[in-house]
Amino acid sequence: MRKKKDEKIIKYPKQYHISIGFVTIGVMFIYMVFHLLTYITEANITVYEVSQGSISSNLEYNALAIRQEQIINADSNGDILYLAENYTKVGSKSQVYALDLSGEILSSLKSSSQSIDVSLDEDDYLKLQNNISTYSFDYSNIAFNKLYSFKNELESQVQQLYTVSAMEAMNDSVQSAIASGTFNIYSSPQPGLIVYSIDGLEDLTIDSFISDSFDMSKYAVTNLKSQESIVAGQPVYKLITSDHWNLICEVDKDLYDSLQGESYIKIKFLEDENETWTSLSFSEKAGKYYLILSLDDSMDRYAESRYVHIKLINNNISGLKIPNSSIVEKSFYTIPKSYEMRGSNDDETGFLRKTEDSSEYVSPTIYYEADDYYYVDNEVLSRGDTLCKPNSNETYVVGSDMGKLKGVYNVNKGYAVFKQIEILYQNNDYSIIKTGTNYGISMYDHIVLQGNEVEENSIIN
Repeated sequence: MRKKKDEKIIKYPKQYHISIGFVTIGVMFIYMVFHLLTYITEANITVYEVSQGSISSNLEYNALAIRQEQIINADSNGDILYLAENYTKVGSKSQVYALDLSGEILSSLKSSSQSIDVSLDEDDYLKLQNNISTYSFDYSNIAFNKLYSFKNELESQVQQLYTVSAMEAMNDSVQSAIASGTFNIYSSPQPGLIVYSIDGLEDLTIDSFISDSFDMSKYAVTNLKSQESIVAGQPVYKLITSDHWNLICEVDKDLYDSLQGESYIKIKFLEDENETWTSLSFSEKAGKYYLILSLDDSMDRYAESRYVHIKLINNNISGLKIPNSSIVEKSFYTIPKSYEMRGSNDDETGFLRKTEDSSEYVSPTIYYEADDYYYVDNEVLSRGDTLCKPNSNETYVVGSDMGKLKGVYNVNKGYAVFKQIEILYQNNDYSIIKTGTNYGISMYDHIVLQGNEVEENSIIN
C-alpha cells in the first residue's frame, strides 16, 4: 500500500491595508471636534457696523411753573362774594370781589333766590358750554383726577353767574349798602389774570427755587373760593401780572450737556397736546441740573397748574449710533504737548526719549489730543521712561500723569484697535457719539459688540 505524500501547509501572515479614505475622514472628524470645542469654550465676539442713527428718549417732565404772582389780601372782615370768574383776565378797574360787612346783602341774596328772576344771557351759557366741552374732550375712562375739580369749578361758575345777576336785580339795595359803608366792592390793583387758589410757592423765582420745590408729595393747594367769610389780612385771590412765565425741568447731566449751545427748544404740553417754542437757559444747583424754559404765551391755559406735564420735542439726537456694550474705558499715559518733536514726516508726532548714552526719537500711537496733552499707551513708551523737552534741559517721566478715555475697539483690519469716542447722549442701550473726531470712528466702521471681552490687538475672526 502506497504511503500518502506528506502535504505541507504554509501559513502567510495576515496583511492589513490602510485605507486613505478612512484616514481622511478621521482627520476631518478630529479637526471638526477641535474647532467645535474651541467655539464652545471661547467667547463669541460679534462685530457691529457703525451707522448714522438717533435716540428717541422719554423726555417727559413735570416742569415747575414760575410766574409773576401777587397775593391780594382782604383789608377788613366780612362775608365774601366773588364777582370775577376764575382764570380770566381783568383790568385795573375790574371788579373782583365784594365784602358784605353786615351780612344783609348776602342774606337777601340767599332768601330771595326763589323770588328774584335771574336769567343768564347768551355769553353766560357759552362760558358754561365751553367749560363742559373742554372737560368732555379731555375725559378718560381711566383717569378721574379732574372730575371733582371740574365739578367744583362748574358749581362755582354757576353760583358766580347767579350772584352777579342777582346783584344787578337788587341794584337799589346794593347801592344803599354801599352808601352806608356796609357793602364794599373791590377792583383789581392792576391788570392780570385772576386765580382763586394759592399754594405757598408764589414767591419762587428762577434764582430762588431749590430741589425741594420739585417734591410734589408735599404740594398742597388752598381753594380760596371755598371760604364764605374772611378776616382782614387773609388772602382773597391771586393775580398773575405778566404773560411771561418760566418752566423749570430737572434733567440728567447727559441731556444737560447735549443741549449746551442751544438757545431754543420745542415742547409739547401733554395735557392738551399743544406745542410751542421756548427760549432755553441752564442752571446748576447743588450738583443737580436744570433747564429753564421761558415763554410769552400759553400762560393762561395752564395758570391752575404749578407742575405742568410737558415733553421736550428735541428727543431725536442724531449722530453715530453704537451699542453701550461696545464702550470700554482705558488708561493712558498723558504727555505734555510741549515735549512734542516732529519727525522727518511733518505729520508724525514723536518724542525724544533719554537713553543711557544719549537719546532716541520715538513715535507712539496718539489716541487722543487734549488742549495740553497727548494720550499714548504702553506699546512704545513704558512707565519710568524719561522724555527730553526740545531746546531745553527739562525732562518728563512717563507715567507721572495718567488719563482715562472712553472708546471702542475698531476691527477693520482684523484685530482690535482702540478708538476714542465722544458721547453726545446716552440711554440704557445705545449712545450717540460725535462724528468727525480726529482719533475716533466713522460711519461703516466695524467695532466689537462685547467691548469688555477683548483686549488691544486681539485678532478678531
